[in-house]
Parts: sequence; structure tokens; C-alpha cells
Amino acid sequence: MPLLTVRAIETHKAKARPYKFTLDRGLQLRIAPDGVRTLLVRYTVKGSDVERQYRLPQEYGEGPGQMKLATACAEAARIRALARDGVDWPAQEEARLRAETAEREQLDRQEGMTVAKALSEYVDKKRRAKDGLPLKARTKADYLAMVEPGEVTKIGKKLADGLLFRLADKLLVKLTSDDIRDQYSSLLKRSKRQADYAMQVLRAVMRWHGVGVPGNPLGRDTAGRDRIVLTPTKGNPSPIPPERLGAWWRVSGKAPSRVAADYYRFQLLTGCRGGEIHGDKRYNYPPIKVSDVDCDAGKVVLRDTKNRSDHKLLLSRQALEIAAKHCVGKKPEDVLFSITDARKTLKWINAKAKTDVQGHGLRDTFASIAEELVSGGLLKRMLNHSVAGDVTLGHYVGKSEAQLRAGWQTVADFIEAAALQPTPDDVKVVSGAATVRDSVGTSAGIGLAS
Repeated sequence: MPLLTVRAIETHKAKARPYKFTLDRGLQLRIAPDGVRTLLVRYTVKGSDVERQYRLPQEYGEGPGQMKLATACAEAARIRALARDGVDWPAQEEARLRAETAEREQLDRQEGMTVAKALSEYVDKKRRAKDGLPLKARTKADYLAMVEPGEVTKIGKKLADGLLFRLADKLLVKLTSDDIRDQYSSLLKRSKRQADYAMQVLRAVMRWHGVGVPGNPLGRDTAGRDRIVLTPTKGNPSPIPPERLGAWWRVSGKAPSRVAADYYRFQLLTGCRGGEIHGDKRYNYPPIKVSDVDCDAGKVVLRDTKNRSDHKLLLSRQALEIAAKHCVGKKPEDVLFSITDARKTLKWINAKAKTDVQGHGLRDTFASIAEELVSGGLLKRMLNHSVAGDVTLGHYVGKSEAQLRAGWQTVADFIEAAALQPTPDDVKVVSGAATVRDSVGTSAGIGLAS
């Protein structure tokens, strides 16, 4: 079990001078003044008294080309175990990488490997360190789209080119620091988030191919004044503020489109990703079908989720009512929520409830609620987070379905209870008496909308 949690690590911010702290036995994190977070493994080879240090090839974080805490801990443990047996794996790995780099550079020159070709090969051959599996179809499609020109719509409108399209035909080994800076500056006109994401992917591709660029602004050895500082990818969940939770739930029960509203309610009650519910044809994500719902057992099975496994939802009473309602009169192969674009409904709900939550923000809201009500291990299971390398969750593998269901029910009951409480702007004082008004403007007592 790591000495620090992910939350505890995030409290450590960049300072005027670089500093290090311990994450796990033999594993340290160095935070530079520019925010770069480097993972360091300390080890001593059998037969030697000299403690050595190895910098893991990926920075700490959650984005492309970065290494999560559990993965870093597992890698540090592996390196230290080999060292105790007399094997200096980092030294061997560095020698191997130097040889591969020389070979790849030679091949690139011979074959004229462009950025587009290099990205395609990366997408095709890259394997995840933790389990050796290839990239997901969605990830592959996202990356490949970066070197494609923008499509032209039926009305003749030209859509934006891929984030790395301007570099697509350049030879990978001929990329310069100016090429990278110019591309980054151009993307900043779209958004910093997109610019950072493109650079993270480009950096990952260059490292995988073993290609170095003199003065590379994405390189960890580049001076801080010359470096492009990338912000870790955290998304923009915009969760429902706690004080607006009840209003959002009440309003969602009165939305014009009941199917779309129930879809969003179901997402909030279960903590699912949107794509896990409605599917995504582009990335071959299947939607929830009627056959995936077991109303008698109160279960839903999500197929081929983000972490490469099926995910079983043990439905709360409230979530089961929604799922069961949308099974009525449908065939087993029919989708549970028949929606095409539910965003108008969410916009309507947000306007009435005075919130600004987007789809993934409902998952974030669920996690925020559950974090206060259930154990960390149980929450990871409910959110379908990967647990590879997390030894603490070994204790939860055998947890009963009843315990998991109780977790979802606790969250649902909390949401329901919040809906029974008036928000500050729901109370209007008239002649010394408080009159409660609901979030769509009608005078009423506070109750749970169906």
C-alpha cells in the first residue's frame, strides 16, 4: 500500500526550488518549480553498498504518456526486487534503449517516417505497461484524428484540422524545437486544454520512437524558461454544487423530455460514464440494452468498459425504477435509453436549477457524494476504476454484492434526501411566513419529483 494517497499527493504544489518526498518504499516524487513531477526509484544492487537512483521514463500524472501512482509503485517494487537478486535492471534498460534509439533513428531516416506515420505506428504497436494490452479503439481514433484534415460538411463548411495536422507530413527526425513551439502557439488559439493534449501525445510518440529534438521544449532536461509547461489533463467535470443538488434533482423530474432526463438521472445515481450508458458507435462502445438489465436481481451489466472489463451495477431502488420503466414494451436487443442528443434537456435542467453541470460532471458529483459515505475501496469498485497494482483493493475483490448495492443505495438516498430540502432561493417570505417555491417557479411543498 502506498504511503500517500493520490489526494495527499495533489496537495503538494510547485515551490521556488525543487523538492522531493517519499511516495512508497524506495519511490520518491520530485516536483520542479515549473510543476514537472518526476518519479525516482532508489535501489541498491546485491553485492554493492552504493544506493542508485533511476528516473522512471514517464512523469507522474493521469494524462497520456504519464504514470499513475499504482503503476509507479508496482514498477518501483519490481526494480528493487531485481536489485536484491543482483540485477541492475535500470542500467540494462538504459543500454537497451540506447541501442534501440540508434536503430530506430537509422530506420526512420531510411524509410522517411513522417509524424503521421510515426503516430500510426505508435497507435498500432503501443502496449499498456500494466497489462500489455493495446490502446482502446476510442484512444486510437482520437490520436489518429490529430493528423487528419478537417472534414467538409454537407453544406460546405470546413471543420477544424486535426491538432497535429500541420506537422503530419514532416519527418519525425527532422522536427525542430521551433516546429513544436509554433504548433503549440497555434493550438493555444483554440484552447490551452487542446494544445496541452496535442503536445502530450506528440511527446509520447517521440519518446516511443526514441527521437530526440535539440532544445525540445517538451523535454524534461530543457531549461525551465524554454520549456512548454503542460497542465495535467483533469477534464472539466463541473459537478453540481452541494447546495444545488436538491434543486437539480427536483427540476430534472419535470424536464420536457422524460427519456433524456431519466438518462441523466440514471447517470447521477450510478456514477457511470456517459458512453457506458448510451454507447458510442464511432468507438464501438455498446449502449445499455434491455437484455443487459436484470430487473428481478436489480442489476445492469456494462459491456467492454474503459478499463477493458464488464462492469456490474447493483442498482439502488431509485435507479432500478428508472431502468425498469424504460424496459417496458421493448425487445431485448433495444437500447435502454432511446436518445440521440440529450444536451438540450440538460441545458434546460441547468437553467431551471441554476447549475452548470455537464455529462461527466454527474459522474464527478456521484464520486464526491460517495467519497463521504463509503470506503475508498468500495468507491473504486462502484466507479469501475482500474485496481491493477493496488494491493489494498485485494480486500475488496470478494466483497458481496449486498455491500456494493448498499453503497449505491446510500448515495441514492442522499440525493433523494437533498431533494426534500429547500435551497436558499427556494424560500420566499410572505407576511412573515415562509412559502416554499420549487425550482420551476410554482408554489408548493418540497417533495421528490417523480
